[in-house]
Amino acid sequence: MKRRVVHEWRSWILEFIGDDKYELSQKDSSVVHTIAAKNAMDAENQSQQIIKNAKAEGV
Repeated sequence: MKRRVVHEWRSWILEFIGDDKYELSQKDSSVVHTIAAKNAMDAENQSQQIIKNAKAEGV
């Protein structure tokens, strides 16, 4: 299955990779978070939480 971008923030990209799986990656980093979600909206909500936590940690 072809990957597709679901949402893009300033320095983060959320991609659908297939079978209810998404990847959240930071553009200037090699860190990738794999997310299991029932739909794109659920994946975006989980991504927002990950981004918020990363900012709090200073990443």
